[in-house]
Amino acid sequence: MSNEISDLINQRKKKVNSKKNQIFYGGTLLIIALFLCMVIWKNNHVYALCWIIGIIIGIVIRYSRFCFASAFREPFLVGNTRIIRAIILALIISSIGFAIIQYKYCHGNFADYNVVPGEISSVGIHVALGAFIFGIGMIFAGGCACSTLMRIGEGHSLHWVVLLGFIIGTLLGAKNYPFWYNHIIVNAKTIYFFKYFDFKIVLFGQIIVLIVLYMAALWYENRHSKDM
Repeated sequence: MSNEISDLINQRKKKVNSKKNQIFYGGTLLIIALFLCMVIWKNNHVYALCWIIGIIIGIVIRYSRFCFASAFREPFLVGNTRIIRAIILALIISSIGFAIIQYKYCHGNFADYNVVPGEISSVGIHVALGAFIFGIGMIFAGGCACSTLMRIGEGHSLHWVVLLGFIIGTLLGAKNYPFWYNHIIVNAKTIYFFKYFDFKIVLFGQIIVLIVLYMAALWYENRHSKDM
């Protein structure tokens, strides 16, 4: 799917003469972004840095066509595992990074979830149910949250409706969270592997599993391309 989208983009580039030049609009937005960055910098340096990082991430997402929906949809539709392999690589890098950050907060079999950096939440049926419902919505919406924002930036008006749905769903979820917490989440168990196994063993095991998944995805794509 991402390859098809890239082909469409290349076809549009060939029709530059019949399209309006976007350089002016891009330059205008860049000037506005720099102006806002300077305004934010005067009030809070951290927010200004987040603003810059956010813009960089947006540019990377735009040109990489990164999308979680496409990552899990394309292997079945066109046999392309490029995006899901990118996600696996990101998980490998983030796993090592979080392990380094969290290591000093864990002592033996003791781990205080209130001080360990990162979100450590309970696992239960609510996670599986929520992920399943979100996955269905993501497919119907035609993209995940990051790709929705990217396509809004590209000028796709339909994704404004998707963003509205995100906002409504988030507000309803926040409003009804106490009900779900009191009836389901409160009884779920928090599983933190570093509490039960040696830190190095857990990290090494997770990296091995992710590498195996990466190789399996690559094998699947190569096999699908040969069948074509």
